[in-house]
Amino acid sequence: MQSFQPLIKEVREFVARQKAQGGCREFQAALTIHWPPAGPRDIVLLPDLALELGHPEQASLCFLMWTTEPQLVRDNTITLIGPDIPEATTSRLPFGKVVLTVSDAAGEEDLYERYRQMDLTRFNISLKGFMLRATSQYLREWSRISREAIQQGFSFKEMGSALIRELKTVQGVKAAEVLFITQSSQVVDALKETGSKANRMIQALHKMTTEMEPECGTCEFQDVCGGAREMQALRKTLAERNKKK
Repeated sequence: MQSFQPLIKEVREFVARQKAQGGCREFQAALTIHWPPAGPRDIVLLPDLALELGHPEQASLCFLMWTTEPQLVRDNTITLIGPDIPEATTSRLPFGKVVLTVSDAAGEEDLYERYRQMDLTRFNISLKGFMLRATSQYLREWSRISREAIQQGFSFKEMGSALIRELKTVQGVKAAEVLFITQSSQVVDALKETGSKANRMIQALHKMTTEMEPECGTCEFQDVCGGAREMQALRKTLAERNKKK
């Protein structure tokens, strides 16, 4: 989806600013995940809890964007801005996660379904000592990590590698990259506007593909569709399809 390209550029500029300040590290995703799986009932309870990422009292931001242009995504790259999990000196860290993927050209009517499949991969991650506590429609994610996992060296490399692996199980996904942010609430919030714009595009896409007869004149996403040729083309295709039914 080419409509995300300006927003991917915003993420690149954000990372470049952080690199200039010396607060950025990169890892290559492991091709094979050696961390033990969680199993169906591995829950991190309070007595076992060591670290929370994106707790409701902390900043949290999570969003996903995709493109068909391979040069826009650094495949298998995990970027970390801020302390890694074993380096945390408090029991809670602000948390930002941005996922970028390269996807082949899905049919116009399948764009939202492709997004949904990619987004759901986060629930398929099975890593012992890591639990996705909660997510919401407000671009937030809250997770827990056990004391034992941290003692054994659990890090964002394991988490990012597992996520990238799951993303590539989705049909059509050719490449994936993940950015994690734990530096501070201010740094996480610096990408909030970019995430909000990406989310509005996805909401517009969902509305467009689920409404039988889109009411463009009264739609709250006119600003999104009006500024993106791809969305305009999809709207036209779906309108023509609905007329034939």
